[in-house]
Amino acid sequence: MRHLLRLSLLGLLAGGTLAGCASTPGPQASFDGGPRSITLHHPASGETVSVTYRRADGYDPQALDRIATLFRDRRTGETVPVDPTLVELLADLRDRCGAGPDTPVHITSGYRSPLTNVTLARSNPNVAENSYHLRGQAADISIPGVPPRRLADEAAALQRGGYALYPHTGHVHVDTGPVRTWSPKGGDPRILEARATPAKAASGKAVAAKASPAPRTQVAAAEPAPPKRTLAKAAPASAPAKGGDGDLARVRMVLASLKEQPDASAKKKP
Repeated sequence: MRHLLRLSLLGLLAGGTLAGCASTPGPQASFDGGPRSITLHHPASGETVSVTYRRADGYDPQALDRIATLFRDRRTGETVPVDPTLVELLADLRDRCGAGPDTPVHITSGYRSPLTNVTLARSNPNVAENSYHLRGQAADISIPGVPPRRLADEAAALQRGGYALYPHTGHVHVDTGPVRTWSPKGGDPRILEARATPAKAASGKAVAAKASPAPRTQVAAAEPAPPKRTLAKAAPASAPAKGGDGDLARVRMVLASLKEQPDASAKKKP
């Protein structure tokens, strides 16, 4: 039953009744009534989908369902129907850039669930709170062999939605919203869809720094100087000598030698 509802929803979306979610295709969209195919690839997972998404009688719901699976949120596994006019836009960009019909369009970021989008927006200034990625109307893409600047220029020429070039990662954002563009904001512009930087990474480094051993020079400076050994301060025979058994033996030998010497006063005559 759930699968039938999904197919029905895709059919309605293809027919244009979900105008609030899907945008109206521009005058340059390739709706010639003939079949059309596309190959999509997700570089992080290695998944590839190659489908004929449009046939003579309209869009193929099963092909669109496979595309939605590849577009899924890589954190939560959630899927939503992908705007068919976005798929048309990707195919048109591929053709306009001179790539062959079998050339895969790399999807580095497709659908994002609300949870994923909020998480990314906290650390990335380029993630919009009300992103078209939330609606299945946006994709961050690249095409092998096509310079990112060329891809962005073709998106600008089509005038079929938003577009922006992210030079640090080499991907181009395209969506089927209003025609507009923007420049990446300061900071790291990367969209880490499948990975998240742990929030406690900084505190972990601090703990590690505290646990590291002190330099040898600091340890040496803290060590006390060895005690001086003098005979004058030697401990009595009844007490244990601090200097060890060797020192005590030498003291006893000195005392014994003094007793054996003749008394100088006894040899003097009156």
